[in-house]
Amino acid sequence: MAVPEEIRKVERPTNTVVVKRGNGPLMYAVIERIGCKRIGTSNIPVDGYTVGHIIDGAFVPCKEPVATRKIELKDYADVVLIDSVSHSLLDELYAVYSAADAMKIYAIALLRVCYPSVPNSRLNQHYETSWMSMLLPGIPLGKNTVTLFLQNLGKSYSQIVSFMRARVRALAEGTHIAIDGTLKEDNSCVNSLSNFSRKTRVKGTKDITVVFAYDIDLREPICSKVFGGNVLDSVSYQRFLSESGLTQGVVMADKGFPKKAAEEAFAASPDLHWLNPIKRNDKRIASHDMYSFTGMLNDANQDVLYKKEKISGYYLYSFYDRKRAAKEEADYFRRHKGKPFNAQALQKSDERFGTIVFESDLDTEPQVIYKMYDERWLIEECFRYYKNVTDFDDTRVHSDYSVYGSEFVNFISSVMTTRIIRKFEKTGVFATMSYKDIMTRLSSAKKVDTNGNGDWEFVRTTRGTEEILIKLGLLLPKAEKPPKKKPGRSKKEVDPNAPKRKRGRPRKNPS
Repeated sequence: MAVPEEIRKVERPTNTVVVKRGNGPLMYAVIERIGCKRIGTSNIPVDGYTVGHIIDGAFVPCKEPVATRKIELKDYADVVLIDSVSHSLLDELYAVYSAADAMKIYAIALLRVCYPSVPNSRLNQHYETSWMSMLLPGIPLGKNTVTLFLQNLGKSYSQIVSFMRARVRALAEGTHIAIDGTLKEDNSCVNSLSNFSRKTRVKGTKDITVVFAYDIDLREPICSKVFGGNVLDSVSYQRFLSESGLTQGVVMADKGFPKKAAEEAFAASPDLHWLNPIKRNDKRIASHDMYSFTGMLNDANQDVLYKKEKISGYYLYSFYDRKRAAKEEADYFRRHKGKPFNAQALQKSDERFGTIVFESDLDTEPQVIYKMYDERWLIEECFRYYKNVTDFDDTRVHSDYSVYGSEFVNFISSVMTTRIIRKFEKTGVFATMSYKDIMTRLSSAKKVDTNGNGDWEFVRTTRGTEEILIKLGLLLPKAEKPPKKKPGRSKKEVDPNAPKRKRGRPRKNPS
């Protein structure tokens, strides 16, 4: 059908033509003419792009649709903070992986810290709406892309090992290292790593085992490795040590890694040691009188007594914490309220309140042993985050390769987390707020491209959030205003050497 004359007469850009397309308000499209081509003896015009439409008797030019525009409001503070303390990890990844793969690993790990339990299907959305897309632009993080990438990452197992070994080689001599393992729930029926562990009867789930090496001094994970949930600690620890190249450290084990197995595992590495807590009813405590303490730890924040005793081939270390003893005694009284009083049982328990005894082949100062024990909660916190940082979802293929690849990314995330925790402690924001509260505040701090010209501005937020950002160095403090001028005439400066004026009104004619 021909275009009506009144439509064709509407004022529009030169070198354009009106074409009818379908029905509705956009039926009359205005198309630009970009030239012509010779076909036989005729010149045939060549149409270009649609530049607008005739709507309600007026020309309306085409604009960029909002669906294709760039995002101009992004999450800012959390991404920038994590990158500021973790950017060295990207350099470590460059040493092993290609630049594109290293940036993809780094981006996924950082997003998993900012958005815990984020599924792979939503990674790209968070990437586009956060400052991550400004730090490392152009990284494809679609659902299928990430799923395939994690599989390929797990298939390239030697590169994961090379990365872990490089971190081990970078350790300073004399670093105190704790080695421990944890179980992570994985009920997949596809991969061979998911299996029944020793805690299956209590938890009712299948697990995988993740073994960590943790730097006690730096308070940061060094390396990790994934095993099946049914692998014995003694087997997994030996394999972990040989694969990572660790030749120094202290294994903080439990009943799954007894002293005999530890001695066999570390026979070839004299700088590897084991440290096991023993039960309070162990006969060696009484036979060596380990509750007769011989010294006090030089720590202003703790009241701890200790004793060190050498036994054939290893040492016993006992400690008494006054604060812990008071808590355990209070718990004892609370549990025994309303029960028959047993003076003998109370006397026996009273001797054990606040005590802990270790056996180890490490000959060192008791201060070092107790520090490892006292820092154990940091390892448990690291494990807790490591378990909850991500969940298996329907976008992941639960093969062994995917598990290895995803857990490697989780390891990078756990290192990032420990580094921002150190930042929080150093700046003092942990004094009044929890980790979750701080991250929630940081996620509310955004930047906006108000004019659409790339000039990003910080979006004002609450005073409390801005104070946190200032402490963390993410926002400059406001310039202090000059003090307000007091009302009234300002006082004149008085020369202390000038003669004082006589009292009263001066005469008109002093002579």
